[in-house]
Amino acid sequence: MMIRKKALKIQERLGMRIGIAYGTRKIPAVKNVNDALDVLRDLYRIGVKAFMLPSSMFNNVTDTNELYNVHYGKLLSIKDLASKFNIEISIHMDSFPDNPEELDKRLKILTSISSIMDSRAFILQPTLYPMMPQDQAVKLVVYKINEIIVGARAKTTIGIETTGKINDVGSLEDVIDIVKRTQSTETILNWGNIHARGSGALRSQLDYKRALDQTRMSIGQQWLNNAYFIFSGVSYGPSGKIRNVPFSRSDLNLEHLIREIMSLNIKGTIIFDDPDKDKFILDMLDKLGDMVR
Repeated sequence: MMIRKKALKIQERLGMRIGIAYGTRKIPAVKNVNDALDVLRDLYRIGVKAFMLPSSMFNNVTDTNELYNVHYGKLLSIKDLASKFNIEISIHMDSFPDNPEELDKRLKILTSISSIMDSRAFILQPTLYPMMPQDQAVKLVVYKINEIIVGARAKTTIGIETTGKINDVGSLEDVIDIVKRTQSTETILNWGNIHARGSGALRSQLDYKRALDQTRMSIGQQWLNNAYFIFSGVSYGPSGKIRNVPFSRSDLNLEHLIREIMSLNIKGTIIFDDPDKDKFILDMLDKLGDMVR
């Protein structure tokens, strides 16, 4: 109970929901509805207020008729428990089909699932067309997202996430451009990816400030009221991100981001994606508490 109170107090002082990606140490990646419900209960016990689910847990949903006839009630059970515990949920598309028709189908199904579950966002990286030149790929992503939002009459936001490899669509500039040209979208700043894409771009608090100011000036001041961040340790090389690594082995400094969040009075959500899962957050509580006093 003391841990829960501490976590809730830190989130209140920071003005941000703290969350976790995919699962806990007990269930590292949720694979079905029961897993998701168990993780939500565990997160409630420790006071975590956001959860990013992997899209792979919905791989058994193969068409929209099946979605409403077979899976609808199960999806509502996740929505209802998350709402009861005041845990914000989002869905992260963790893989893309190679076949264009299958990709379209998955995007539409996952957008519908996100709507049913009242998710904060359906999050994806804009790497839908890896074989295209970058400028053409951006245009196709813009077209596809607008098509899905209008066609599916989605009641969800699509989050466009920054990517970590230099040759992939998904620089901060790309993400801002896509969000400005699409409906019902938002920027998702994955700080580990931004850092890796710039071969260690986030060395100081000023580096975070520049990225935040660039987004704020491009998207609008209101963005600060409900931002969405993903924070993870990364290893990187000349071409950008190699892999996620434990935060303890990364050269990112979380305190720089926290100081900028407080300086700009940013509200919203920060998701931690670390191999230690909930243990990482528990281990960080004392440090976070010192940062937000």
